[in-house]
Amino acid sequence: MKKFDIITFGSASKDIFVTSKEFFQRKLCFPIGDKIEIDKILIRTGGGGTNTATTFSLQGLKTAYCGCIGKDFAGFLVLMDLKKFGVATEFVQTLENKTTNHSVILSKKERGRVILAYRDASKYLPENFKLERLKAEWFYLAPLSGEFTRNTLKILKFAKQSKIKVAMNPSKEQIRFLKVKKEWSKLVDVLILNENEAKMLFGRYKNERSLFKKLKKVVGGYLVITKGERGSIIFDGKNIFEAGIINVKAEDRTGAGDAFGSGFVVGLIKKNDPIFAIRLATANAGFCLKEWGAKEGLLRRGQRYSKVKIVQTKI
Repeated sequence: MKKFDIITFGSASKDIFVTSKEFFQRKLCFPIGDKIEIDKILIRTGGGGTNTATTFSLQGLKTAYCGCIGKDFAGFLVLMDLKKFGVATEFVQTLENKTTNHSVILSKKERGRVILAYRDASKYLPENFKLERLKAEWFYLAPLSGEFTRNTLKILKFAKQSKIKVAMNPSKEQIRFLKVKKEWSKLVDVLILNENEAKMLFGRYKNERSLFKKLKKVVGGYLVITKGERGSIIFDGKNIFEAGIINVKAEDRTGAGDAFGSGFVVGLIKKNDPIFAIRLATANAGFCLKEWGAKEGLLRRGQRYSKVKIVQTKI
């Protein structure tokens, strides 16, 4: 069985981007029977599992995606994009009576966006799902739902037993599941959260430094908290690293979190250096913002980028 550098888990979706000045002028309130003019429509593929897999592959890592799609045109688009970006699809299951996940993104780039999300096929495990078939140095668990959520702890324990490193960016559903499981935190090498997710998982906290002191003996590896336009803060058990963002003209914010998380893990795989990893992650997220969709703007291996300033302090 072929061994990969990394295998990603998570959703795969068809993303439909719709932009209109009227969306926000009307505060997204539309009378029934009304007709709304749109300025632009774009179709891309998305989903945390395939977005992160794309970063890893573009950075030269042998990458596979594990997840489910429906037997429909959207599923076909997902497969074509995975092949386009060099991601192995041998662990992808096409489900006959399920629909590929869809998102409709109502966007006004200077104001933000609203996402209408439909989740179906990605909630299910592939038939004959056997972790023993998944040979890799790393697993990346993008946000999971449904049957995958209920198997999160099983995946983490298998990885630990098999000496596979794990990065995880949990969904809200996973966070609710993990909060009642005490043993999971020591099974994760890189835990990636945004500010809202951190508060959901750990409770409200005064500031990140107070949180890190509290979690010093709980988290088993890196704790990454992204803060949008205020950058990111990372804790490795002893040191705190704070970084801003690179200045880019943002076209679309979809997938920036996936780009940061996967970029950080690429940096660790390549150099095992948190400062290099943060700079690569920040640049990958910034370049993602420059293009519509979650995949088109991602950094390629060897591509140059600006290095963000990082402040390192002790806990």
